[in-house]
Amino acid sequence: MSSYSEAVQLTRELVQIPTENPNGTELECSKFVESWLRKLENVSVRTQKVEESRINIIAKYAGISSSLPPLVIIAHMDTVPVEGNWSVDPFGGEIIDGKLYGRGSCDMKSGLACALMTMKQVSDSNTKLSRDLYVIASIDEEGPYMKGAVALVDEKIIPKDALLIATEPTNATLATAHKGTIWYEVNITGKSSHGGNAHLGADAVHAAAEIISLIKEKVKELPYHHSIFGAPAVSVGTIQGGHKTNMVAGSCRFELDFRLVPPMTKEEANQLVKEAVLQGCNHVEATSATIEHYGWERPPIETSNDSSLIDFFHAAYSDVTGFRIQESGFPAYTDVSMIGLKTGNRDLVVFGPGHLDQAHAIDEYVDIAQIDLCVQVLTEVVKLS
Repeated sequence: MSSYSEAVQLTRELVQIPTENPNGTELECSKFVESWLRKLENVSVRTQKVEESRINIIAKYAGISSSLPPLVIIAHMDTVPVEGNWSVDPFGGEIIDGKLYGRGSCDMKSGLACALMTMKQVSDSNTKLSRDLYVIASIDEEGPYMKGAVALVDEKIIPKDALLIATEPTNATLATAHKGTIWYEVNITGKSSHGGNAHLGADAVHAAAEIISLIKEKVKELPYHHSIFGAPAVSVGTIQGGHKTNMVAGSCRFELDFRLVPPMTKEEANQLVKEAVLQGCNHVEATSATIEHYGWERPPIETSNDSSLIDFFHAAYSDVTGFRIQESGFPAYTDVSMIGLKTGNRDLVVFGPGHLDQAHAIDEYVDIAQIDLCVQVLTEVVKLS
């Protein structure tokens, strides 16, 4: 492994520490990251207990001026679970043909390694920074409540005017917009009866089918088309209903994933779902339904047009590569967008190695060349800021 850069080797070590959410915890990874950071000169390290065995790690390198908003780089330690049949060890960190494989290699152990290595580059060179630099390793980004990011806000660890960077996989492009994400749980109540006397029952699954069709049609009719994301979208993640083939289903439950594009609001999404549920139940006599939110209601978020982060990244990427950085969007929420939602801060961007198509996939991988590129760009951004 000596032929690979320190950043690539660090990614490999992080991949080899399982942090599946919700199958496990990030504790072993938190301990590794804390120990790794404490070896750096002029870097203060603290921990934040969010839940039992779930700990955020916060590292700080002091800049010349404490009055300037700090630069904060955040990367989460948790991954989604390993599922399906892999052709490689999901926790092996194997490198094959320039690709590093493993669960979280793309989302986002490589991004975490980039954040850590950026801090190390600054520390090793004793760089004089204009502003304070934070590097934070968070927990539970893959969970519906993103508890690590929320805890950072609740305990006021990050100033409200901080410049926020998430090193999520953007294929080394600069993401300046986040899709909104709202999850719904819909429970439909009908009335069971024998299939031979179906007229005595109220088919909850039929009502669910009507509701889902109506939601899909209403979303297609929305007047939004974002320059990066295109149109809003909705999908049915899970559905369960009925008990037996020869029984009318007395209940049905399904979960919706609604992806919003700017400038759509969460209120508009909620109203659309509410109307479709009411209309769908009206199609099937004697059925009714309840709607609950599963996780946070997360509207779309865009970076402020005048954010200095955009200028920093354009200059840094040009200095490192000689080319102009491509701007993009992130089709989900990140720790920085959750912080932005809670605080109103819009000085936030996403930049990191790996293509999002690989996130959560079987045989997940990251191109190792992108890891080294992102460390270089991030380090230059820190120096320029």
